[in-house]
Amino acid sequence: MQVNRIAAPLKLLTIAFKTGRVTKKYPFGPPLITEAFRGAISIDPAKCWGCGACVLVCPPNALDIIFEKEKIVIEYFKGRCIFCGMCADTCPANAITVTKEFELAATNLEDLKEDVVHRVSKCAVCGKPFAPAAELRDVMKMHPITEEYANICPDCRRKRTARAFGMRFGASI
Repeated sequence: MQVNRIAAPLKLLTIAFKTGRVTKKYPFGPPLITEAFRGAISIDPAKCWGCGACVLVCPPNALDIIFEKEKIVIEYFKGRCIFCGMCADTCPANAITVTKEFELAATNLEDLKEDVVHRVSKCAVCGKPFAPAAELRDVMKMHPITEEYANICPDCRRKRTARAFGMRFGASI
């Protein structure tokens, strides 16, 4: 019994000497990053619509959407991100990519924030802001919608459609 207690560590030492060093000297050398590694995300402002789909699926709420009078801001806080990539999978415009960046140390919290700012389209009838201009532009490219209806908020579009149906069937609205 005493012999096994001494022999087991010796056997382990002989294996370790044959194998050699297996750890990486990471801070002094490049990190080992595989192809499947996920790091922080990158949002391309030119492709982003500002629809907020990424905000809805983000588990740790690292993405936030802020509505202001003349603009919509998508705010990404890297300090809260868990690098799951769900936002990139959900983005209808393919504006979000998952990078290999993982070293995110900062001395200021504001250095961990990124903002994507979008201009808001206003309704041609009532003047109420209703959708990001980039989203309307790209949706009009994909679907043949006339500008007459694309630049109208859903409420005014509903009223216009109801009025058109009423006039067609002889009702006065």
